[in-house]
Amino acid sequence: MADRTRRREAPAKASQGPVPRSWRASVLWGTAVVGLAIIASATINPLFGRFVHWDWMAGVAPVALATLTLAVRRRWV
Repeated sequence: MADRTRRREAPAKASQGPVPRSWRASVLWGTAVVGLAIIASATINPLFGRFVHWDWMAGVAPVALATLTLAVRRRWV
């Protein structure tokens, strides 16, 4: 009967979230993805007769890099 009434305790690690990745790995992945997006945009847009709007890219690329770096670091992606 004592076995049935005993409470189970959750392991200490199970209550914690996943361990964040290192900043170095996060920045590396963020830089690679944003770089590939810029290269793809610069290659594909002229094929359709359009130009890359570098003034937009100057605003979008840093925000995308910061967002991707945090997402990879916190294991959202």
